Amino acid sequence: MCMTDLEPGIKRRRERGLLHSMKQSTVSFLLTSHEFKLLASIVYLEPFLDEILSKVKAEDGGLRVKFPYEDLEDAVNALAHQVEHESDPERRQQLQALGEKLEGYKQLRQHVSVHGKVVVKKKIISKAVVCILEVRLSKHLPAGKEVLRTIAVSGNKNLYHLADVIVSSFDFMFDHCFAFYGDVNGQPNRTQKEIYELFVDIGEEPTAPYAQGVKKVKIATAFPEIGKTMLFRFDYGDDWRFAVELKESRQIMLGEKLPAVLKKTGKAPLQYPPLKDF
Repeated sequence: MCMTDLEPGIKRRRERGLLHSMKQSTVSFLLTSHEFKLLASIVYLEPFLDEILSKVKAEDGGLRVKFPYEDLEDAVNALAHQVEHESDPERRQQLQALGEKLEGYKQLRQHVSVHGKVVVKKKIISKAVVCILEVRLSKHLPAGKEVLRTIAVSGNKNLYHLADVIVSSFDFMFDHCFAFYGDVNGQPNRTQKEIYELFVDIGEEPTAPYAQGVKKVKIATAFPEIGKTMLFRFDYGDDWRFAVELKESRQIMLGEKLPAVLKKTGKAPLQYPPLKDF
């Protein structure tokens, strides 16, 4: 798993700098031994957790931990990140539940009255973003037919991941270079103003000097708002083209497994049809 997905959190921590050397408002609560182990498993994402967890004390059959509120926020974000990348459904659910618990304690800071009493405690769910995209084949279409797929992906994944999911959803092999273009109706060439292509990442000459790669750009960044549509071009030889539109952006649901193909309409043509005899 890649640390770059959490760079904003790390940046916030660096910007806080002097704040960490000063007295902070904190919250104290009990963890079960299993919750403690779950938190310990994400220390590689947020190393500050190691120091906090080293100071826990046994109490009433649990482990009491004390968190500065600012660190608690980063821990919640790290758990949400781990949820997105966890392949085991049971463990993903446990991480999700722990994230909700910590988020609840984080929210106490906003809902405590001047007398220190909790006014209200809202149910909190993960802030991990799920992008629902409609992918429509726009070239090499079977006569009179519509071929499209609706897919769900993590917005924190990169465009390389999105390309892989798109190609797989049409039962193609992911075996060629590709690019995303900001103008779905324009020609896929250097006149486009927004280009993300694999050439940049693999050291090949890009089609335009300002083209960006696909491995460092998140899906949520390339598709910042509902209705954003891009042209996905796969295999420059056969020139497969797809219109990719963001239909919905929402929080991840408990137990949800990503990526997922939510709907299939129409049968995709063969990527490599058999050669005809002459």
